[in-house]
Amino acid sequence: MLDSYYFDNAATTKISSDALNSYIETSLNYPGNPSSKHTLGLEAKKELERARVGFSNILHTKPEQLFFTSGASEAISIVISSLLWLKRPGRVIFSAIEHEAVLSFAPILKEKGFDVVILKAKGGYVTPEELEGALTPETKLVAIQAVNNVVGTINDIKALVKVVRRKEEEFKRKIFFFSDSVQALGKIDLNLTDLDIDGASFSSHKIHGPRGIGLLYLKRGVIQALAKAGGQEKGVRGGTENLPAIVSFYTALKEFKPRSNILDLNLKLREIFINNNIKVLSPANNITGYVLTITTPLPSEVLTRMLSDEGFAVSSGSACSNNAKGKSENVILALGYTPQDAKGTIRISFSPESDEKIALELAQTIIKKVNEFK
Repeated sequence: MLDSYYFDNAATTKISSDALNSYIETSLNYPGNPSSKHTLGLEAKKELERARVGFSNILHTKPEQLFFTSGASEAISIVISSLLWLKRPGRVIFSAIEHEAVLSFAPILKEKGFDVVILKAKGGYVTPEELEGALTPETKLVAIQAVNNVVGTINDIKALVKVVRRKEEEFKRKIFFFSDSVQALGKIDLNLTDLDIDGASFSSHKIHGPRGIGLLYLKRGVIQALAKAGGQEKGVRGGTENLPAIVSFYTALKEFKPRSNILDLNLKLREIFINNNIKVLSPANNITGYVLTITTPLPSEVLTRMLSDEGFAVSSGSACSNNAKGKSENVILALGYTPQDAKGTIRISFSPESDEKIALELAQTIIKKVNEFK
């Protein structure tokens, strides 16, 4: 019953029954270390590679281009920290609304001599024109997320990559295009080969898989990890692979089926809020529907606690950003909203299991609390 009142799925999701059973069965049936050469180790290695092939089929890429990590944040760190090996710094381009796992590298790279450019991403989108204006022959990396984690906007990654490829020909230099695709996995079509990106990160716990497991896609062999550890995952990410979590992640992805009614529910709540003079920050178009972000006169921390007292779980922004004071507010400001809007931000995020009746009850509870405050 409590699950029905959970509307913070962009932060994390409840593991599905199938994914949990898969985790337990793999733990019991494959006790060996995939790096061991005895029978149990070889069986574990085969299961590991079966899962990798499964991911590659879903994501339309080659198995050897996929690497298992402890999560998307580590995958992002592997890619961006590899820039520190470069003998000569260059330009790095981020958007202003990237996840904190990306933006946290900006001051580090600046300190190391990189020219870090932050695109405004007006309205939650990076346009090809804005990106093209920032590209120079010195550009080493572009990092633009596929789907925003705060307001749910979808970037046209394919169009942005085409701009980069065209500039590569002009500059006669390679530019690495990376896309944080955590909020896109399972929610929009992802054909990594067709997108022509060089790297992407994914996370299990956003799609009803276990926590502590992620996936890194690398098209080109240009990444040099800072620490190779035991040499697993071709030296990209060392350390014993978490086989039960990997198989469970694959199970969760296979069974994750987007529901068309999610967008309908999003738009229904959007209309209710607007009709009751509550400002909606998420756009109505070009969104996944899984995230609906609003702002009220109440400070977000206060309203979040009030809703929690009523049994509802929502967020005041990105859960990761909540650990870094002011970071969620910075994303809202980057979208062009006021400081007052940023202080009252509430993010409602759905899952295929979200109940419409309970969601409507949540909306009415928010309206009631705001009216009481007035």
